[in-house]
Amino acid sequence: MKFRMLGNTGLQVSEIGFGAAQIGNPALPNAQVEAALNRALDLGITFIDTAAMYGDSEARIGKFIAHRQDEFILATKCGDYQVIKGGKREIVKDYSPKGILRTIDTSRSKLKMDVIDIVQFHGLPSEDSDWNAAFDALFEAKSKGWTKFVGVSADGLAAAEAAKKWDLDTQEFTYNVLFQESAENLMPTLRDRHIGTIIKRPIANGVYLMAARPDGAYMGGPWDRAQRMPLRELAGDMPLIEFALRFALSHPEVCTAIVGSTNADHLADNVKISDGKTLPEDVLHNTKRAFQTLFGTSPSNQRSAL
Repeated sequence: MKFRMLGNTGLQVSEIGFGAAQIGNPALPNAQVEAALNRALDLGITFIDTAAMYGDSEARIGKFIAHRQDEFILATKCGDYQVIKGGKREIVKDYSPKGILRTIDTSRSKLKMDVIDIVQFHGLPSEDSDWNAAFDALFEAKSKGWTKFVGVSADGLAAAEAAKKWDLDTQEFTYNVLFQESAENLMPTLRDRHIGTIIKRPIANGVYLMAARPDGAYMGGPWDRAQRMPLRELAGDMPLIEFALRFALSHPEVCTAIVGSTNADHLADNVKISDGKTLPEDVLHNTKRAFQTLFGTSPSNQRSAL
């Protein structure tokens, strides 16, 4: 496993991180979750990404690997969380100062961490919210010592503007072979401000391996793009998952790329890709050129992918 510095935080993180959204699914057996979390750490993954709205994710991290806290850096998110009403799980969005601080404090309890490494907004406050008050609360959590660093998980121009206005430590956003917009509309700002970059969906959820279009825009949109991108031609003999992950890691501004999996074999395969080898320059050039030709980076393509 290779490691990279996370912006100006002073934190050194594995360039492949563990996305802990899947382990929040209550239908997933505890034994499988415990095995996946410990396997990730055993493989050398030192960065874990979770969120208050990821179901049982935070509680399971606290239950199964709190005793190994000195082996990993953890980032969680606030601004929304899950509640159970009438036996059903619902997502509550709350960017009020009280809501933000309450959510972070609850995360500390679930994770069994007095001090969380990184807390980020899960998206950005709504237009009718008091953004200054919301960010003041996020920074208050930092001043209280509840978190070492703060950031935002959001894409596009609005995310870039937030990075310019507030003194953020990290930013999490989408960057992959199918969605390359952030290389132009976000990464330059983060580079100039020395903000640590956390890449979500670096393999685009593997939609290019699916024969049929998935339901919904979250997976269906990337699948549509995958049908137009000449991925097999660009990858050559390289497996598509490896090609996609190497593409993300080849960008010099990427600090860590988070991949979510509870399959031990998949985790091991992902870690093997962290070998310091980037894609050849001609492959990178052709992949970027194909994307620009097909999708460009017009404002209509700069949608948020939270």
